[in-house]
Amino acid sequence: MRLTFVTSSIIVLCTAIPLLIAGTIVLDFHGQTGFNKVTIKWTSQNEVNLKGFEIERSFDEKSSNFKMLKFLPAKQEQKDKKQYEYEDTTVFKSTERTFYYRLKIIDMDGSSSHSKIISVSPTVSSARQTWGSIKAMFR
Repeated sequence: MRLTFVTSSIIVLCTAIPLLIAGTIVLDFHGQTGFNKVTIKWTSQNEVNLKGFEIERSFDEKSSNFKMLKFLPAKQEQKDKKQYEYEDTTVFKSTERTFYYRLKIIDMDGSSSHSKIISVSPTVSSARQTWGSIKAMFR
């Protein structure tokens, strides 16, 4: 089950039930928009033999188009819930308006699996200009 929450500047999709992925329980996985950024947050539990998480992004939902943004090592605590966060500050460099994110969960033995895909539509500032476009305004 997926829940969608929409406000004027934030679109958040998250899973409503815990997901067991590669021996790790992902309790929550969602994206939140900010000014020229997307913050990806997730909570996990039972990180037995977990190496870490790769945050992946795509401009569509096709699994072959996802690219790794960052690797975050596991916190190696087995009992308590762990919270993770990653800020994607490269969204302003793209003209795309919807980004798709997923987690690649990697175990110590090298095996991996993926979380569900979430979509986020950030608010991108039109004020960010390249040096060339700024010079062109004064020609």
